[in-house]
Amino acid sequence: MLPPLAAAGLQDLLLFFCGRRQLLKVQGESMLPHLGSEDRILVNQRRRPQPGDVVVAWHPSKPGVRLVKRMHGMDANGMTLLGDNPSASTDSRQLGPIPLALLIGVATSCLRKSQPTSSATKWHP
Repeated sequence: MLPPLAAAGLQDLLLFFCGRRQLLKVQGESMLPHLGSEDRILVNQRRRPQPGDVVVAWHPSKPGVRLVKRMHGMDANGMTLLGDNPSASTDSRQLGPIPLALLIGVATSCLRKSQPTSSATKWHP
C-alpha cells in the first residue's frame, strides 16, 4: 500500500513562511485517494527524492504544466513517475522517464481541502 502524505504541521508551515517550502495546489484526480483536486502540498526543493515520495516535476512536453506524481524509481534515463490513480493519470507510462532536471521538489506534507459536511450538520437559516 502506498503511504499517504502527512498533514502539514507547525514546522512545515514555519518553513513555508521562511521561504523554504513552496505551496502548490493539486489539480485533477491522478493522485486519488491520497491527494484530491484542490488539496495543497508543501514542496521541499532541496530534498533528493526517494522511491515512494510524492514529487512535483515540470511536464516534459507542455511548458508551464506541473506533474504531481509518486516516484517509483530513478535511473540514468530519468525518474519513473506514476499517479496513484492509474485510470486518471498521465505519467511515465505515456511520457517515459522524466529527466531529473525537470524535478521541482519533493512534497513533504499536505493541506487537505475541507471535507464536505453532511446536510444534518449544515446551518440553514
